[in-house]
Amino acid sequence: MRNKPILFSLENCKRCEYIKERIPKDLDIEVKTYPHDLRDWTPDQLAEACYYEVYTDLQRTAPILILPDGRKITSVIEIKKILTTLKQQ
Repeated sequence: MRNKPILFSLENCKRCEYIKERIPKDLDIEVKTYPHDLRDWTPDQLAEACYYEVYTDLQRTAPILILPDGRKITSVIEIKKILTTLKQQ
């Protein structure tokens, strides 16, 4: 089990920027931003997206939040709500 959430985002993504701007400053979260075009991803980015099982999801939607317990959240509204909850813990 990981110890902190990971936010997967894409470059030039309004939804991703919206969420990144709302991450509480003192919340320990890892943010990974990939090129918008999958063809521009590095082999490491491809491997990482596959490892965290977000490769297919990132082709359809972004951002994606992976919680330490393994849950994957793809709804912007839900991600925003969870970030607020994590801040309060």
